[in-house]
Amino acid sequence: MTENNNLSSYDYQVADHLIKVSLPKGIVADHALPTFVDFHAVNVDLSKPVSEITISIEPHDEDLTNATLRSDISMTWGDRFRFYETEDTYVTQVMSESSNESWWMISSKDFSSSKIYAIRSELEGNSILGWLIMVTFAQASLLHQTILIHASVIEKDGHGYAFLGKSGTGKSTHARLWMENIENAKLLNDDNPAIRILENGEVFIYGTPWSGKTPCYKNKGVPVKAIIRLKQAPYNEMIWKTGREAIIALLPSSSSIRWNRNLFDQMLNSLEEIIKNIPVGQLSCLPDREAAVLCFNKVINLK
Repeated sequence: MTENNNLSSYDYQVADHLIKVSLPKGIVADHALPTFVDFHAVNVDLSKPVSEITISIEPHDEDLTNATLRSDISMTWGDRFRFYETEDTYVTQVMSESSNESWWMISSKDFSSSKIYAIRSELEGNSILGWLIMVTFAQASLLHQTILIHASVIEKDGHGYAFLGKSGTGKSTHARLWMENIENAKLLNDDNPAIRILENGEVFIYGTPWSGKTPCYKNKGVPVKAIIRLKQAPYNEMIWKTGREAIIALLPSSSSIRWNRNLFDQMLNSLEEIIKNIPVGQLSCLPDREAAVLCFNKVINLK
């Protein structure tokens, strides 16, 4: 932790990337960001931060007169969410559920720098701050061959298995079935893991501070063995996808804003590299033990 006259700065390590967060003095970091506790970067030699975030409790001063509303849809915040674009910035708004105030985040176009205008009374014990930092990381890390994905991840014997699918498809259920029926299967993350292509070309998957409704916040990465997209069906069947079909299987679960062509292209480039090295499958399945065993038997002997 470092300090200046008004702010205390904290370093966090996610997918072996550095995030710098500056909080107003008097705010307890572990209270404001409880899911980040295991991600403090201590004695870790990391390069330049992928994102630097400053938290303010002052009113925001961004001029939105000529801003373009890009989205007012959020699965997390419903109609309390707005996303704007100005000439030089992106602006994220999340309206408070308990007052007429809003949280605001002003971000550079590559999300390497953001300023969050927080509601002081909601700064500790509220999930909005962590979610806004997730937005910055998801976009900024795309420039570093890293993609935040919507998935549940099982770790077994030092390898990661990611399960993708639409909300309600049964990702968490399938992960639980692995833990109940496959020896040494453990949950690494249940909502938003990060996939990173290392300099040597190896593909790793990491736990993050963002794990949805399941408290599973592990600062750990393992090599990816397989990525499986789940599809509800009245039967259990596993097929492999390659080329364009593999990209289509991964794309809906990958985090990128479509209004920034550079970031979106970086994501596509990373997805192309991932499918060259990692098997991508589709599991049509029931929510039962047989589905987990079938999937396990298909992926465990992959080379």
